[in-house]
Amino acid sequence: MWFAFEVTERCNLDCEFCYNVWLEKSTPAHRELSLSEIEKVLCNISKAPGVKGVTVTGGEPLLRSDVPEIVKLIKKAGLKVALATNGTLLTKEIIEKLIACGLEHFDIGFTDPATETRLALATAAKTGCTVTASICLHNNNYKRAGILTEVAAAMGADAVALNRFVPTGRGRLHSQNLHLNNKDLLTALKLADKAATTAGIYIYTGIPVEPCVASSAGFPGIVFSTCQCGQTKWAIDPHGNLRTCEQNTEVLGNLLENTFTEIVNRNAGVIKEFREWRQSDSCTGCTLPGDCRGGCRFAT
Repeated sequence: MWFAFEVTERCNLDCEFCYNVWLEKSTPAHRELSLSEIEKVLCNISKAPGVKGVTVTGGEPLLRSDVPEIVKLIKKAGLKVALATNGTLLTKEIIEKLIACGLEHFDIGFTDPATETRLALATAAKTGCTVTASICLHNNNYKRAGILTEVAAAMGADAVALNRFVPTGRGRLHSQNLHLNNKDLLTALKLADKAATTAGIYIYTGIPVEPCVASSAGFPGIVFSTCQCGQTKWAIDPHGNLRTCEQNTEVLGNLLENTFTEIVNRNAGVIKEFREWRQSDSCTGCTLPGDCRGGCRFAT
């Protein structure tokens, strides 16, 4: 079981496709959890059966100067720790400091990577930590899926995550321009699949792609994922609230007040309903191979 912990809702980039659901409400002076509060949240999730680790994310987590201390707290709780960042603030000094504190994995946004982001990925890759380049596929960049994959591999990434555009957060305001139709999604997958062979890099779909849209058999170089949100993957927002996933604004409870197990048990019916959601009635009797579980609840 893994948690995406949004330690801040602030960001230093203005990405049209960003799925940060808090950006429209946030202000520069918005209060963030203190280190002691974060430690309490970690205590309330670390005791849950099957919990493995935490990804520190946001917003842009490196806008907080105490991210190394947060990493230390996660390690102290006995959990693995990763960092999801746009990479523009990820200097060699910060990388070394984070690793010294126990960081094991970098997830770096690679949708339209700036020079700083490319250098950060290359620097992180040389440390021995694993590095994933995350690409948000949308209407304006899907033809570059192969090139971006090859560049990420050349810079030393271990894996590429293909995340099709989901219209939540700021992305909801630009969905008409960024929405990726199924035909163009297939084009992106074909380009990435070819790059997987030439670049020799592991590629997976971070946002599920339904087998009725693209058969995994047609893309041997890509691992097709399923939705694990509300099951083995959860989100914790900047206020300590537990949610089923980053795109979902529905709050199940607050981890400053209750343990993960208490919150999940109290919301068993709501979580079951979320997990059983399907895009249409035809999904119920689907006989296609694979188990997409209806796909992403927010990609429709």
